[in-house]
Amino acid sequence: MENEQASTADALTFEEKVLQTIVGVALTSIDGLISADGKFLSGMTDDLAQQNHVTSGIEVEVGKEQVAIDLEVVVAYGKDIPQLFAQIQEVVLQEVGRLTALEIKEINIRIVDVVKQDTIEKIKDNQ
Repeated sequence: MENEQASTADALTFEEKVLQTIVGVALTSIDGLISADGKFLSGMTDDLAQQNHVTSGIEVEVGKEQVAIDLEVVVAYGKDIPQLFAQIQEVVLQEVGRLTALEIKEINIRIVDVVKQDTIEKIKDNQ
């Protein structure tokens, strides 16, 4: 009879904000990639006060074993956008897989704007 008892299933789940933060922090390593609110991802610190900024432009749908990621980003003018797309995919796949073991079902990236160098300099000066 002991073997016939209903077994309890252990589960590890993630809130969407956890995946958003992982993706946001992973993106900080990509030069020229700017979040949807126009601030540089690469210039940020790990300070919790910056957490809302880190997740700006990142939407995720988290399942039990899979995650879908939608990104809206601004790119620095002159950057090779297909190369940035490949870098984003590589970094996100690596970090999400390493930290959560979730399978990434899809990564969708929407470029919402391109920013010229003089505007980038002004943004850096105001941070």
